[in-house]
Amino acid sequence: MLELADADVFYGKAQALHGISIACAPNEVLALVGRNGAGKSTTLRAMMGQIPLRQGQRTLDGADITGLSLPDSSRRSIALVPDSRDIIGGLSAEENLLLATLSHPPGHWTIERVYSLFPRLRERRRAQGTSLSGGEQQMLAIGRALLTNPRYLLLDEPTEGLAPVIIEQIVAAIEFVSRSGVAVLLVEQNFRVPRRVAKRFCLLDSGRVVWSGGRDQIDDRLEAMLSGLHEGTHA
Repeated sequence: MLELADADVFYGKAQALHGISIACAPNEVLALVGRNGAGKSTTLRAMMGQIPLRQGQRTLDGADITGLSLPDSSRRSIALVPDSRDIIGGLSAEENLLLATLSHPPGHWTIERVYSLFPRLRERRRAQGTSLSGGEQQMLAIGRALLTNPRYLLLDEPTEGLAPVIIEQIVAAIEFVSRSGVAVLLVEQNFRVPRRVAKRFCLLDSGRVVWSGGRDQIDDRLEAMLSGLHEGTHA
């Protein structure tokens, strides 16, 4: 289990997370939902070890990894796909994928399996990162993360700005990855996506967990509130 316990995170003097406690179990899809600025992306970065905790603890399978560096977190089978995607534009799609294999031992996920998951990447494997569409870049970012053979995959807004047909492909990939045994921690402003793929939800507001529960516990009132928050961010 990957867990944050009583975690406080600051950006300078501004506190972004207030005593956050979240645990992601193996083989589950856990969605962090809430309005923009609620602390969802910061929570992902804290779980990855990308930003330090002022207080609290980060654990993996019961072992304290609070002070573990970002590269060491990756080697401990945690992978983050940021909303910025961070594709290396001067390299081809396949070169981006090859880079991900250099610092990690071989495992279940190979470049061939990534191409099977995203056939479009096979077609575009020689294209430079800068020439890829937004959807292709997102596929590449997810594929690159999978090549580290993670047990925990953290996805930050994977469908943001994508066409509906591409969103369907990303959702199908998340479902497939989850069935393969990888736990997925998902941040997604489009509530329809986590509502489809996640079994458990944590609602964040102002850097705090204000509600958590399973899919069957999400009543009409909560769905209406989340939909209102989503619509408000695009008004």
